[in-house]
Amino acid sequence: MPLRNVARTPVSTMVVAVLLSLAALLGACSPEQQNGQPSEKAASKSYSGGHGSSSATGQGSATKTDQKQEALPALVPIAHLTYRQESVSMEELAGRGDLAVPKKYAGTAGRLLGGSGFQMLGSTAEVVDRVSRTPEAMGLVPWDEVDTRVKALGVDDESIFEPGQTVEDYPLAPDGMTMPDGEKLRRVVVGGDIVLDRGQYYTVIQQGLGLDFPLDGGYAAITGRTAEPSYYSETGTIHQFTAERRGSAGKVRDYLSGADLTIANFENPVVRNSEYHPSATTFTGDLRLMPELDQAGIDGVTLGNNHILDAGTSGLRETIRHLDDAGISHAGAGMNLDEARQPMIFDLGGTKIGVLSYHGVPSYDWTWATNRYPGTAPLLEKVMKEDVERLKKKVDVVMVMPHWGVEYTATPEPDQVSFAHAAVDAGADVFIGGHAHWPKGIEMYDGTPIYYGVGNFLLDQSWSEETSTGIFAEITLYGDRVIQTQPIPFIMLDRAQPNILVPNAGGNRALRKVYSASLGPEFQAYKASD
Repeated sequence: MPLRNVARTPVSTMVVAVLLSLAALLGACSPEQQNGQPSEKAASKSYSGGHGSSSATGQGSATKTDQKQEALPALVPIAHLTYRQESVSMEELAGRGDLAVPKKYAGTAGRLLGGSGFQMLGSTAEVVDRVSRTPEAMGLVPWDEVDTRVKALGVDDESIFEPGQTVEDYPLAPDGMTMPDGEKLRRVVVGGDIVLDRGQYYTVIQQGLGLDFPLDGGYAAITGRTAEPSYYSETGTIHQFTAERRGSAGKVRDYLSGADLTIANFENPVVRNSEYHPSATTFTGDLRLMPELDQAGIDGVTLGNNHILDAGTSGLRETIRHLDDAGISHAGAGMNLDEARQPMIFDLGGTKIGVLSYHGVPSYDWTWATNRYPGTAPLLEKVMKEDVERLKKKVDVVMVMPHWGVEYTATPEPDQVSFAHAAVDAGADVFIGGHAHWPKGIEMYDGTPIYYGVGNFLLDQSWSEETSTGIFAEITLYGDRVIQTQPIPFIMLDRAQPNILVPNAGGNRALRKVYSASLGPEFQAYKASD
């Protein structure tokens, strides 16, 4: 209508038009939009696959609000890092009146679990923070907001964080909710010290048990222990022990070789003219034992340690050649300082991981490489920061692995804490130390996992339960993000064979020792018992 004709329109006609317009506007406003929040009914619709599609009830097309809604992520139960179980049942979740749930997901949780007696918190971050600090707590959060400060659990033995697997009928993901892409999940396992001398030589070659024996370990249980005083302990006490195997032979081999990336510390030169050392602290690995690395699925080894020069610089050169021939990457030592500082880089289906290795055992700085001489990469903060910052530009995930500190201690040393924090501040995503021959405490610094020491792996220090116990540091990645981590405890039997400890017969005790020496708010409430 031309503007000049508007003034001639009767007032009554304009009133009717306005009323009709208001009626149309009110009719278009659904209950889903009251107070700017979706109603329970609308929320139910958003979880049932009705995002951006026309209604199937014959009531017309979806509103613009519906069309813009995005599929929400599936929910995952979370527990404290020290929680022993790997999975929880729907029935148990439904029966927990203290289950912490973000307010945004309370309605969904109620529908899925058939209840509403949850502890509603304002945000997912609040739920994660509460669960991370409270050993008995449990929460329910969207899968894409899980991080390393808590332990994600499976539901009815179905885990959505299993690399390469497609989980069907996951009970906390109704139609329309998103799930992680199994092809973006990666598992990295890091073990401690490997020595292909002493116990490995004695068991495999002298006793004739064969190359399969070391990785044939399954599950084992501690059946007895006796305390005795010892100088080689920060507590002044060690434990003699007895143990027995509990089946599943080959479980250790399958676990290690099944990871997307497996790394360990190679604490000996491997040379053709090796000498067997029954009990000495000088090591030369026998070349005939090298296939053990392949059986363990070892992709790379760190050489920045205090024994890699036990056969001199010629032994280091030969060791590097043997590793190259076997297709095993290495870092931490080289023919000069530049080579020693070079990282290992692995491409896991598009996710690039870089690993740096450094040596800082007290009184062994004579092994450090220089611009002119072979040796190890020096454990110096300035050097490490330069390397991390340079590597960060080339890879998605940076891992720093130092060999350092005082032996036979579980408590992280102050200078270790300072160095580890500096590495994370420089850009490291994972930090895993070694050399103590005991598992040390861990920390989640700014959400980044720090393992101050993982203990022995294929090394025969069988004179105590503490030195015979090690942990595998298990890291789960989603693309370029570290989302989960956990220590896996094992015991060395017959001087050569690691076996995974069953929880109620040694495993829980090993983890208690680690957690009692750990740092940060996640472990403040944890009370160790021997």
